[in-house]
Amino acid sequence: MISYITEALSVLLANRARSVLTVIGLVIGVMAIVAIQVCAAGMAGAVNGVFKGMNANTFYVLPKTSQGNNTRAGLHPSDLQMLESLPGIETAIPWSGGRTMVDAGHNRVRLKFGGESDKRFSTSPVVAGSTITSDDVGSAASVCVLSDNAMTRLFPSRTAQSVLGQSIYIGSKRYVVKGVLGKAKLDTAALGFDVSNDVAIPYTTYYNNYQRGSAFFGIQVLGSGSAKLSDLENAAQHALEQTHTGAQYRTFDFGFFSKAIGGFFAVVGAIVSAVGAISLLVAGIGIMNIMLVSVTERTREIGIRKAIGGKRFQILAQFMIEALLLSGFGCFAGMVLGVLIGGFVDIFFISRISGVVAPVPWLQIVVIAAGFATIVTIVFGTYPAFRASRLDPIEALRYE
Repeated sequence: MISYITEALSVLLANRARSVLTVIGLVIGVMAIVAIQVCAAGMAGAVNGVFKGMNANTFYVLPKTSQGNNTRAGLHPSDLQMLESLPGIETAIPWSGGRTMVDAGHNRVRLKFGGESDKRFSTSPVVAGSTITSDDVGSAASVCVLSDNAMTRLFPSRTAQSVLGQSIYIGSKRYVVKGVLGKAKLDTAALGFDVSNDVAIPYTTYYNNYQRGSAFFGIQVLGSGSAKLSDLENAAQHALEQTHTGAQYRTFDFGFFSKAIGGFFAVVGAIVSAVGAISLLVAGIGIMNIMLVSVTERTREIGIRKAIGGKRFQILAQFMIEALLLSGFGCFAGMVLGVLIGGFVDIFFISRISGVVAPVPWLQIVVIAAGFATIVTIVFGTYPAFRASRLDPIEALRYE
């Protein structure tokens, strides 16, 4: 076997340019598929990493936009109390907020502003003061909690501790800072959405000052850690539809975004796989063609081998090994390039979304490369090798 491999390598190295050009299509196909696999793994890791910084038991309820009359599906404070009475639900608050101008001394910046409860929907650490309490919610207190982004923009020269007790203004409304959060470990805003507020006030205060008498856009629900999120979503949707006869609601959680991104990469993966399959076909035909040329060029050599006792199996093995080395080289080069390109995108682009660098799916990549090499060798290398092994030694010796 070693002698077969050594001889096959010498033949391929004697025709370096021809060998390299033959496997370019295979390199491109494997590279494209491996690169998209690495990027998909990186994006999946980024999505999962992003949401580790949020409370995983959070979901949202909204009226369906497709129903004819949205008035009867309007969400009100009584719906919050009804949802909180369901088993497994810790709290429900209006999904409120938006970007608005916030004033603090001479600084005026646009920040995300909304209502929250005493139950933490975010896992950002508290670095100074405290978060909103049940007393704040019950009394609709004019207090607020600032994110790290809000503190650094509103009070650029102050420490988190020194900001406590300071006042900020949203329009004519004044709020006293009672807590400051640290930097979030992961950045959801980089994904194109942001569920956290820069300035959070008690949701009752938000409702009294900005929403009184109007329906909520949606409801944000926090489930207990022991409850299954999908069951809670179904229960909340069913309870609301029972309360509001004829109304329809939909729910979504962070898994919704994960599935959406997964679906996107599935489509991209299918397109890239189609390109890879075409490249595989072209590369396979190229390898078969070059092997047939090699058989023709070495017809006399094959005749001599057979004349001195060479067996058909030995001739077959020799050319099969040459085909395997060609396809193996192309798949290995494509795998390396695919990992490098996919890794570059993952490290310098995808990981900046979440700060998480997902591990390379080596097993999947090796299986892809090995599978391609095997398919090309068997499908496109068998015929030239079989043709070489079937040559008549007398006719082969007469070949010029």
